[in-house]
Amino acid sequence: MRSSARQHRRSLVAGGWFSSAVVLLLISSCAQILTPGGGAKDIKPPRAVKYVPDSAAVNFNSKSIMIAFDEFIQLNDLSKNLFISPPMHVQPEIKVNGKMMQIELKDTLKKNTTYAINFGSAITDFTEGNAKAGFQYIFSTGTYIDSLKLLGTVKNAFDGKTEKGILVMLYDVNDDSIPYKAMPSYFAKTNDDGSYKISNIGPGTYKAFALKELNGNYRYDGPPESIAFSDSLIRISKNTTLNFSMFTEEASKQKMKRAAFAEHGHLVFSFAKPILEPLKFRFISEEPKDHVIYEYSANRDTLHYWFADDLKDTMKIVLSEGNRVLDTAKVSPITLAQAKKQIRGGKWKLNTSASVSKDKKFDYKNNMAVTFSHPVIMNSLTDKIHITGGLKTSNYAVTPTEDLKNKVQRTASFNIALAPDSSYHLFISPGTFTDIFGNPNDTVKVDFKTQEEKFYGTLKMNIKMKKTSTKCIVQFIDEKGILVSEEVVSESKSINYSYIYPGKCKMKLIYDTNGDSKWTTGDYLKHRQAEKIIICPGEINIRSNWDLESDWNVQ
Repeated sequence: MRSSARQHRRSLVAGGWFSSAVVLLLISSCAQILTPGGGAKDIKPPRAVKYVPDSAAVNFNSKSIMIAFDEFIQLNDLSKNLFISPPMHVQPEIKVNGKMMQIELKDTLKKNTTYAINFGSAITDFTEGNAKAGFQYIFSTGTYIDSLKLLGTVKNAFDGKTEKGILVMLYDVNDDSIPYKAMPSYFAKTNDDGSYKISNIGPGTYKAFALKELNGNYRYDGPPESIAFSDSLIRISKNTTLNFSMFTEEASKQKMKRAAFAEHGHLVFSFAKPILEPLKFRFISEEPKDHVIYEYSANRDTLHYWFADDLKDTMKIVLSEGNRVLDTAKVSPITLAQAKKQIRGGKWKLNTSASVSKDKKFDYKNNMAVTFSHPVIMNSLTDKIHITGGLKTSNYAVTPTEDLKNKVQRTASFNIALAPDSSYHLFISPGTFTDIFGNPNDTVKVDFKTQEEKFYGTLKMNIKMKKTSTKCIVQFIDEKGILVSEEVVSESKSINYSYIYPGKCKMKLIYDTNGDSKWTTGDYLKHRQAEKIIICPGEINIRSNWDLESDWNVQ
């Protein structure tokens, strides 16, 4: 009887506070929210003053959580800020009314588990929008609150960059396929600097992953999602640090992703992986025969298929890589009449662009090049392209870098002995080039200047490293992210770079473990990490007319 009476008194007390909370909620809903008329601006975020059940409660079995704040609040971007660890299959319903927030749990909770409901910066005050950053509510369905932490950073394996919002996940199941099929036992998201912290972890052994997901399902769906993984199980019995190197896997199978016309006579095929074997085309429909050329993208995952025939019927093409059929493309061509109509009164023509311009000084060490909007049929060029001015000669014709006569291509480069800090005039006669559709080029006239020799800088990089049997590729990358130079090393070496554009450059060293002379990404199911890349620390600031020498101790 006494025990029953005590339970009755406890229920009255709890029920009394809950009733009071409801009364406060009703009063808050009726109150009019007014902006203060004067005084100092409020810069303080809302503060939680009461929880039911209490924060950090154990033996938790409630379906409803009430949190009272010291001022009127609102929720901003809750879908982006809210995350619950471990995740719930059914998200809770969260409502705000005045100073009260109510959380209705819809999911069945796991036994003996510590939950953390994190609100990020979603909770703000009503008048000034001051955010209650990092606010969370913690409870345990067991007899104690787990308190262990896992923390570290996530960086991109290729460029070392960090990113906000990457999932870091722990699973208490030792199954290689687990990230494909199940939600994690614990997780957190990275900050802008790539750092993360998973709190309230129970002691145990876990599989650890980082994931850049694209559909919000807390699972790895393969590329184009990115993944990082620990090579071994993580034993957590104290606060632990773990850093991740994240990569995007290559597609497991080659396939054609898309086939479409970009313009008249220009069919574009995109593929899941780079094309390594010759592509074969079998036409079920009429086959193009006039000036057919292939043009691959830099990494060979896109093919530009050009032809001059004015086809009108739907094209059906069976594509094969080597002896394996990839797919059948069915595309409707853009006719010449449609192309002209799309220009809206303009002229279907060949556009020509030279690598020199009036607005930018030309790098006189490079060969001058001309790029065309369509493939062109090269004619005799030496008497139709002229350079005047400069120190070398007063008037001379341009000599191609190779025999271009009768070739069909979209670029042409030329050997030109230009001098530094000089003015030139480029002249290309009309009709010098004719594209595969019969369109001649218009006259090209460009006045341009070359760079001064003192504009460039130099760098001597002393690479200090232990001798290794693994081939290492040293890359020099300019301020725009363009690869300028690369060299293979396997021990300490000094490398000299000359005629470098001023700017903040960087250097990378790739451990080419498979010896294919390029960086190779990882593969999770094969337990293969991406090839290791070390980025030279500090700033490599190239300045005009300056010789820079630097040491790089590769660890």
